[in-house]
Amino acid sequence: MEKKCNAKSKNRKKGNAEVVDDQDESLLNIDHDQISIEIDNLMEQSSNDNEKSNSTRVPNTVDTFVRIIESKIKAYNALKSGSRFGNMMNDDEYFIEAIRRLSKLKVVLSENTSSFDNINKILQQAMLLMEEEFRALLLDLNASYEPIAKGATLESNNEDEFPGYSEENVNLMSKIALIMIDTGYKYECCQVYGTIRKDELMEQLKRYEFEKLNVEDVHKSKWASLEPDITRWVKLTNHCSNVLFPAEKKLGETIFSHHFSGVFINLIRDITTSLIEYANAVAMEKPKGKRLFKFIDMYEAIRSLRAVIEDSLSSDVEPDESSTLKSEISSAGDNIGEAVVNMFYDLKSNIQSDSNKTTVSGGGVHPLIRYVMNYIKCAVEEYQKTLEHIFRQYVKVGNEPISDVNNSSLSTQLLSVIDLLEANLETKSGLYKDLSLRYIFLMNNYRYILQVVKSTNEMKQLIGDNWCLRKSSDVRNYHKSYQRETWTKLLQWLTQEGVQVNGKPSRKRLKERFKNFNAMFDEIHKTQSGWVVSDDQLLSEIRVSISAVVSPAYRSFVGRYKPQFEGTKSIDKYIKYQPEDIESMIETLFEEDFKFFEFKRLYNKKKLECPRPGTLFYRLVQFLPPLFGFENFDRKPKTKAKPNSN
Repeated sequence: MEKKCNAKSKNRKKGNAEVVDDQDESLLNIDHDQISIEIDNLMEQSSNDNEKSNSTRVPNTVDTFVRIIESKIKAYNALKSGSRFGNMMNDDEYFIEAIRRLSKLKVVLSENTSSFDNINKILQQAMLLMEEEFRALLLDLNASYEPIAKGATLESNNEDEFPGYSEENVNLMSKIALIMIDTGYKYECCQVYGTIRKDELMEQLKRYEFEKLNVEDVHKSKWASLEPDITRWVKLTNHCSNVLFPAEKKLGETIFSHHFSGVFINLIRDITTSLIEYANAVAMEKPKGKRLFKFIDMYEAIRSLRAVIEDSLSSDVEPDESSTLKSEISSAGDNIGEAVVNMFYDLKSNIQSDSNKTTVSGGGVHPLIRYVMNYIKCAVEEYQKTLEHIFRQYVKVGNEPISDVNNSSLSTQLLSVIDLLEANLETKSGLYKDLSLRYIFLMNNYRYILQVVKSTNEMKQLIGDNWCLRKSSDVRNYHKSYQRETWTKLLQWLTQEGVQVNGKPSRKRLKERFKNFNAMFDEIHKTQSGWVVSDDQLLSEIRVSISAVVSPAYRSFVGRYKPQFEGTKSIDKYIKYQPEDIESMIETLFEEDFKFFEFKRLYNKKKLECPRPGTLFYRLVQFLPPLFGFENFDRKPKTKAKPNSN
């Protein structure tokens, strides 16, 4: 780049030297500055007369001045476009000011004057020269045209290079644009700029496969193939808003000053229209809930695009031009925003119409609850402000749940979704015939909903602490119902009532009590060890509450009536579990590995022989001691690996 600039500089110096050589020799001895002063005096005199001079004769100074400009135009035209200005600043400044004087001179002179046609002709030649130089400078850029690698982040590519002009060239273009506009050639100047810069913008967008975003393909494509195109559209639109359009605006304002807004609108109109047409086509797609996030991305991209364009407009833009483009962008944003709302309604409709009668094994968290809660969690975490804006803008006030958080449309929508989930849960809980399992199912799912809300700061702030307290109370009530349905019934075999006959404990009745307790406890343990409590804190709370009820009652009952069986061979038959066993077995409830507990208990009590070496069961048990606290089996220690000699 440095070599290129040095070469250009040499060409300019050489070319500007030729400007002097090519001038008419009769003009070399003329004081150009004095001629300029005389022209200024002539224009001031004509201006004081408040009307054009009707004299057919003009001072010789005018003809001399025109010849000087004509001579310089010929000299500049002898040079290569793009290298005519820049190194002999005094000559360039004189030429530009001379063109400005010539333009003003044309205004004050009558068309009947002898020099008028010649002035007009030279002025046109000068503007043609300026236009060619302006075009050459616009085309002299170093912006990249290499395609962007697949998956690359658009905003990070080419940000420093675009628009790709040196500061020197920008300054020259600014001077040329200003003189062309002052001379009445604004249209020609803007047309050249708009044509070249529009082509450059399109070339930049082609690097990101902009041309592949075909509106006609939207309605033909399935969502799986349409989704990547939407992702590319979002990146392209954001790239225009964040990089291309701001850079183009900055360049244009530097070159055109306050004359640029109208040029900018014309420059970006076609690109913006293409982006908006694609968004409108996508908005017509069926509003399915799973498409929500892509549509919110589109809505945010459209809002950013509108903000950039509105920020770029000023009073010199025709109202129709700006209002039409803003109206098109707003309409597309409305279409996408309404689609987002409809997707939330689609989510609610799917929850309401869900009639799946398959129960979750062990009463765990239902897939629908897990999916929807994580769905709205992601939506709130990533798009809270945008969703709040959309719901305020496009949701009509209806019979929605009232939120604890005032003036939040998003919290209202979240509550309505959760209310539908809870209603769905109540229906699904009825599929469990076992009441205890039904309460476990409700506990798991209500707890899951509550924990998702509490673990997400945005959701907790939106829904409010009062809601969290109410749901915590609901979980506790299901917990109490489960305890009453399961363990309160078990405790009926441990009451003192009915044990004594004639004032003494009846061994027969005690045998029946212990026998029924063992049978019922075994059945509960066998059944509920296969159930699921997925939340660790809830699992701990349930086990603690069960132990607090069962363990003291059993310990007291055994301590009181165990002497009735001492000395008999049947003591282990009736007092099957020690109080410590009951406590340990409660700790294995709701675990998949509960079946190993009985093996551990019997083995440690020497009621079970060690498995024979070589059997599959023996190899399995080799790994149990570290996990379950078994006494070590006779096995060889692991051989330590030898250190690597290398």
